[in-house]
Amino acid sequence: MSKITSKGWCYARCGPISRVLKHVTFDVVPKKEEVIVDVLQAPLHRTDAAVVNGTALGRRRFSSAGFPRVGGCEGVGKVVEAGASQNVKEGDMVWVAPLHGTWATRVAVDHKMVHKIDPKHVSLAVNASNYIVAQHLLNGFASLRKGQVIVQNGGSSLTSLAVAALAKPLGVKVFTACTPGERFKGAKERHANYSSEVFEYNGKGARAMRQAIGNVGATLYLNGVGGRHFDTFLGLVGFGGHVVSYGAQNGVGLMISGSNLIYNEVTMQGLFLPSYLAGISYSERQTKLDFVLQQLSSMGFSYPTSVAASLEQLPNVWDDAFVHGGKKGVVIVGK
Repeated sequence: MSKITSKGWCYARCGPISRVLKHVTFDVVPKKEEVIVDVLQAPLHRTDAAVVNGTALGRRRFSSAGFPRVGGCEGVGKVVEAGASQNVKEGDMVWVAPLHGTWATRVAVDHKMVHKIDPKHVSLAVNASNYIVAQHLLNGFASLRKGQVIVQNGGSSLTSLAVAALAKPLGVKVFTACTPGERFKGAKERHANYSSEVFEYNGKGARAMRQAIGNVGATLYLNGVGGRHFDTFLGLVGFGGHVVSYGAQNGVGLMISGSNLIYNEVTMQGLFLPSYLAGISYSERQTKLDFVLQQLSSMGFSYPTSVAASLEQLPNVWDDAFVHGGKKGVVIVGK
């Protein structure tokens, strides 16, 4: 394939966002195994914030292009050249799986990381990685049965809401913890749509959650936040329960005592999305994508967004997504 021209936001270095990102025009030279995609929508992902903050550079479990490189890490678009791909063709609407820069008008992506989607799911699929994570948290670590209990923190996040939504048809009870503050009320209202009660992420909230759960210990504890209250909620996990840690952990890690783990023989495991997605086959990833999009679409699932109406306006929604929180940043790249 011949060289093409693209325009987008590229990381130049680590530091304040005004110095990190530059809006430039650049050439894209696709490789034989790559698909060319016109990007339509792309999210502002936690991984992007980690690059800007300088907290992602030490991770060695996935490979990224050197700087400068296109920002973003997933999104949706339309195939304009399919190359050697046997899975998508020109004109297909697709999801570009992490980790690949998508804050640009046109990108070249390895054909193994491009998945066809129904055009009606475009606005939902822009954040598909969150839904795939949520589904894996539910079925990848424990054999859940109707009536069992899940405890999770990070209640204002998109992933936690997707967990509650996907768990509801299973008959699993989800109890959610959220840090008190301006985002708490919104989280409580959203989770109520999926019968997930929300409690404060502190000692008071843990006591109230224990009373609500009763004598049935949680089968699964999904930890996306960490911090000093992690151990308090760990006490709600029942005998033989399992803890899965994922997400940014607020940069503080876990504060934990061993007694809850020992007495209840609780096991712990971590989930790192890029490694998980890279470790499953293309067909399995496609199946999971189709399932979560269909399931959530049928429920009318939604989450608050702060939308940049054009690629040039992307920096305007940064603070909404990462400083104020409680919203997902999305940039409209093309039509």
